[in-house]
Amino acid sequence: MTEGRMPANRLSIEKLPRHRNSLNHQSSLPTILNTQRTSVIHVSVRPRQSVRSILNHKDNKENNNSLSHLTVHQKFQFHQNPSKSINIPNATGKNIDHQNNISNQSTSNIHIIDKNRSETIEALRNPINDHHRSINNKKKQNFIEYCCRCSRRRALMSFITLLYLILLGIILAIILIILMRKTKKTTNIPSYLRWNTSGITVFGTASLRGNTSYQLAYPCGIAFDSFGDLYISDSVNNRIQKCNIRNLTCTTVAGQANAVSGTNMSYLHGPTFFYIDTNYSLYIADSTNERIQLWNYGATYGNQIAGITDVTGSGLNQFNIPYGTAMDPNSNTIYISDFNNHRIMKYSSGNLTGTVIAGGNGLGINNTQLNYPAGLLFDSSTNSLIISNNGANNIVRWKIGDSKWTIIAGSSTGLTGTDSISFNHPITVTYDPMGNMYVADTLNQRIQLYLVGQSNGTTIAGISGQLGNSSTMLYYPTSVAFDNQLNLYVADELNQRIQQFLRY
Repeated sequence: MTEGRMPANRLSIEKLPRHRNSLNHQSSLPTILNTQRTSVIHVSVRPRQSVRSILNHKDNKENNNSLSHLTVHQKFQFHQNPSKSINIPNATGKNIDHQNNISNQSTSNIHIIDKNRSETIEALRNPINDHHRSINNKKKQNFIEYCCRCSRRRALMSFITLLYLILLGIILAIILIILMRKTKKTTNIPSYLRWNTSGITVFGTASLRGNTSYQLAYPCGIAFDSFGDLYISDSVNNRIQKCNIRNLTCTTVAGQANAVSGTNMSYLHGPTFFYIDTNYSLYIADSTNERIQLWNYGATYGNQIAGITDVTGSGLNQFNIPYGTAMDPNSNTIYISDFNNHRIMKYSSGNLTGTVIAGGNGLGINNTQLNYPAGLLFDSSTNSLIISNNGANNIVRWKIGDSKWTIIAGSSTGLTGTDSISFNHPITVTYDPMGNMYVADTLNQRIQLYLVGQSNGTTIAGISGQLGNSSTMLYYPTSVAFDNQLNLYVADELNQRIQQFLRY
């Protein structure tokens, strides 16, 4: 053995089983080490004697240079494995730690693991590495636990956020519904359908009944003819007045001007409503006389066309308070609302016996019955009758030939109310040229406007539920009419006057 050389120490180089063929054991160690710099090598050196003097030997420079890359600070893993070995010079180079005393051992094993090719690192025998690995595993476990806690926290926060969004959506939906209902109740009226809320008394004297030509006593029905003259059924004065709205004068065209009642053909007794045909003839519901009178234009007496004078009954030729009147101009058929008999009667021209065309099934609120029908209109476009169903608090449509009505406005169960969809014993119904509907909501002391297709009304005259004789109030309004300027006229019955509400 040459001086300065270590006894033949054996360095064992072994690959992991999965990479056993990756290194050539016959290649020189410097070449292997230079080409495997990225490998992790674990070196276990157990020489039999101290290498301190050997490390100082000058003749080993070449070997030192060739092994200069084997420093303990490089990323090599040395692992004892006796399966494979190669012989290297006994001088290991100056770069090995000179301060360490290496215990005597006959052999030294070098185990080289190719880190680039192996996906995992085998368990290290170095306690320090085991310690670091334990710390890393603990950090991983702590991180996983932290993520789990964060996941649970995020899940809880997501659930709370979802509940909040659902609650917010419900609140917004409720607000939207309220706004929509409010908008529906306060439907904007077109500018051409706006009237002053203060009325002007054009005929009669507020709260004062009389029988002079300019006074009234319980005015009931009103209507305009094509000349723009206003007709008024001056009920308790037992006459029909024709009034000029330009000079505010009135004359009697049916009944007696002095307000005397009677049963003969030149008298009337408690007339309520009437119909004006294209010839300006009047079909008058002579209610207390239980008959229908036809007064031709300019005549001084009437002709009885239905009912039996002063006889109350339920026969087909009798009435019990005839009230509303309507006419089909194409057939000259007349329709009469038989108030206390809860039916609508149809009379053909020249026939004193009528037929029941609607109702007649007794008093009730179901759709085959009527409940004190009052005002009446004939709608030629649908061949139907528009009925103010007074006792049931609604306006209904009864198509000719059908056995039941359909509701237009008001309650289907007979309930009263002061809101925009309710009535309190409406008496008459009127349409304007555009097809909008107007209802005299009598016991609510108001006039309600229903635009085409709307089921919510708007009060255009009077104050809901409040009666009075001021310019803004009504007391038992019974009828509505329009002049050719669409100014509104209301028969304010218990105030003994006709109120005009100017359009603006």
